[in-house]
Amino acid sequence: MSVLSLPLRITGARVLGATGFEARALTISDGMISEGPAPEVALPGYDILPGIVDIHARPGGTTSLAALDRQLAAQGITTAWVAQGWGWQGGACAPDAAAGFLDRHASHRLRSRTDLRVLLHCDTHMMDAETRLLELLHRYGVSAVLFVDSLSDAAVPVAPGLRATAGALRLRGDEVHRFLCNLAHAFDVMNIRSGSYGDRDGQSRERLAMMGAKICVAPMASGAASVARAWSDPVALPAAGVTSPGLHPDMPDPRDLISAGMCDALVSDGTPEMLMQAALHLDRSGALPIAGAWSLISSRPAQVLGLRDRGRLAPGQRADLVLLHRASGAVAATMSAGRWIYRNPEFAPPLHAPQPARREIGARALAETAGER
Repeated sequence: MSVLSLPLRITGARVLGATGFEARALTISDGMISEGPAPEVALPGYDILPGIVDIHARPGGTTSLAALDRQLAAQGITTAWVAQGWGWQGGACAPDAAAGFLDRHASHRLRSRTDLRVLLHCDTHMMDAETRLLELLHRYGVSAVLFVDSLSDAAVPVAPGLRATAGALRLRGDEVHRFLCNLAHAFDVMNIRSGSYGDRDGQSRERLAMMGAKICVAPMASGAASVARAWSDPVALPAAGVTSPGLHPDMPDPRDLISAGMCDALVSDGTPEMLMQAALHLDRSGALPIAGAWSLISSRPAQVLGLRDRGRLAPGQRADLVLLHRASGAVAATMSAGRWIYRNPEFAPPLHAPQPARREIGARALAETAGER
């Protein structure tokens, strides 16, 4: 269970600012970063960083939303978009399965620890389900869609039924452009941000960019990232490739793209523990200073999907933060919108300031009332 944070002023810790760590206090009130006095708690030996924003999370095959929510909170993630398929292959990405997932998400979000949202993976050849897609996006308030062209994948479906379906859809390729244009217009009206996942070349990235699908996630070729940068469109890369460069040999090395200035965000893509590790690795390796590295998992991904109220520890921002135990590097605690949503039993310090006794509060209130008279 999350615990409501009373007004709190944290002292003694280092706070990550725009240029690096700063020795300053941080005040939290009404779920926001604020200013002014509040009951204090001293946390020497800890670092406070903005809550992590993951714009492409994936639940495990048997992971419930509740389990995913707890897992994300334990990794310092305070906002996440969970990817759900919408495709012709059936199974977990079939429209009926997607509708069921959206319904479960809507129910879970009422008690969610993190700000857990949905990102839909829409196959480019789902023309026949256009009306149902738009109806569900509207009903459940989905704010992000990524297009996937699975029919250009080198891996041909094995099952005879899928092979026949794929062949029939390829013959209708001339309908894809009209379908994507229809969605682009609808997304503008519905304020849905869109992009693509796994672009295989610059040409496919440019084609989708021209239709308003601006976000380039996990490109399969450096050329796709280059085209996105030429269009001034954001590029998001899997975090795991930063610390394990050979993990995806068919993809460009994220470190090269980061060095070339062609990365706006890192995503977990199924490995939430890698987001913080990747940012800290970029800092320790000298590739980026800590403020720039951490922005790839906080303020910049938030901006990619239109959230400007989080990602920085500044007055007026949402009180989303990660408390790191400096000596061990472990997540000691996570706060989302002013609530402690995770506490590490091994490394978390007392997280609430001592509160005045009721008698003291009552006496103070009485004295203030008398003063007003």
